[in-house]
Amino acid sequence: MFCFSSNVSAAELNWAQTLEWVKQTLPQSTELDFNKKSIKFDGCHQRDYQLTFHQKFGEDISLDTQVGYLKGELNWGAHNQKTTTRQWAILPRYRLNHRISLGLGYIRQMDTNLETSQGTDIQLPASNQWLFSSRFMLDSQQQYVEVAVSKALWQANDATQSWFGEERTDKHINIVYVANF
Repeated sequence: MFCFSSNVSAAELNWAQTLEWVKQTLPQSTELDFNKKSIKFDGCHQRDYQLTFHQKFGEDISLDTQVGYLKGELNWGAHNQKTTTRQWAILPRYRLNHRISLGLGYIRQMDTNLETSQGTDIQLPASNQWLFSSRFMLDSQQQYVEVAVSKALWQANDATQSWFGEERTDKHINIVYVANF
């Protein structure tokens, strides 16, 4: 646990400086990153904020976590809408050898809020997702192939979210090639 105090107002807050300060307080083996992505064009504006944390515990065990917030707006005359969603994820990973690692993780996406210009406010169901991941490093540490199996459960929380049976399951097998430059 760590605490700090500051006299800086919210309007003066600089995310890059704050992130650097937090990084300095963490151990050297910790990676912390904040990504802000945005796209904007006529009638559309979408923002995606992601805070990621990676911590190694020895040579073979690591922990990846992520907290995210997405916000979007569509402005098409009488058919305007706004949407927001939040999610967090945790993925412990165990390295079997220098080429293969396994991870078992959990992703929680909170209720997505959808507001329309017609006055409708819809709460889309939340999801809980379990993920098993196998990562195979290629010739360099900059390239790998990841095979992931996941199962997500989308569950309505109240009577206004009347899905047939109030829950759905979504299963995936993903194969991803990653090359970092």
